[in-house]
Amino acid sequence: MRPVSVFIMDVTKSSSAGYGEELSSYLGQLETYIKNWYGKNVSVQVKHRSGDELILLAEGYSSAFITAFYLSLLWKYQNNLPYFGLAYGSLDRKVEEVDIEKWIHPLVKQARNANDHLKKQKDRDSFFFQRHDGDPNLQTLMNGMLMLQHVLRMQQTEIQRLVCSLYLIYGKQNAVAELLDRSAPTVYSHFKKGHCEQVLRSFRDIVSVLDASQGNEFPDLKLNQTKTFEESIRTNIKSQLQDIFSF
Repeated sequence: MRPVSVFIMDVTKSSSAGYGEELSSYLGQLETYIKNWYGKNVSVQVKHRSGDELILLAEGYSSAFITAFYLSLLWKYQNNLPYFGLAYGSLDRKVEEVDIEKWIHPLVKQARNANDHLKKQKDRDSFFFQRHDGDPNLQTLMNGMLMLQHVLRMQQTEIQRLVCSLYLIYGKQNAVAELLDRSAPTVYSHFKKGHCEQVLRSFRDIVSVLDASQGNEFPDLKLNQTKTFEESIRTNIKSQLQDIFSF
C-alpha cells in the first residue's frame, strides 16, 4: 500500500463567466504547471476534464493540499475562484499505473463528496477534507482551520493577496519589496494587515498534520518529500513569475 492524496477542483460560476474558452485554456495551462512542479520527485496524475474541473492524484498525504494551496494563491480570476474537495489514504498500486480519467476508488468518491459539500455552500470555502477511515476530530479541526483561513483571505485586498503569495514563494520581506518596487516597511504593512502570517501558518500546520498522519500510518517511509516538493514548486513559479502574476 502507498500513501496518496486526491483533489477535485471546480471553478465558481464558471458557466456564467463569459470567457469560457479562456478559462478552459487557463486550466490546461495549470495542468502543465502542476506536472512541472512534480517533475521526477513525486508521482502524480492530473487531468483537466469536464470543462472547469481538475482532478489530481499524487503520492503523499499532503501533496494534493500543497498543490491546491499554491494554485489558489496564483489563481488569476478573482470573480471565479477555485474550490477543492480533498481526500487522502492508501492505494494498492503505483500512482503512475492509474488511469485518472477512468479511475473508480473510494478516495475519488470522498474527494467528490467534499467538492459537492463546498458546491452547496452559499458562501463557498476554498478547501474541504473528507476521509471516512480517519480520525473525525482531526478532520473537523482541519476543516475548521481552513474555514477561518478562507475568511481571512477573502478580506485581503489585491496587493495583500499578492504580498502573501510572493512571501510564500520567496520567504523574505526584502525580496518581495524588491519585486514589487515598494519599501520593506510598506510590504510589511500589507503582510500584517492582510493577516498573511496567520494564513501561511495555517497552511504549514495542516501540511504538518498530514505528514504526521502519514508517518504514523506508514512508519517505514521517509518523510522528506514535502520540503523537496515545495522547493520544486517555488523554483518553477520563480522561473515564470511574470507570466503567472501581474505586477
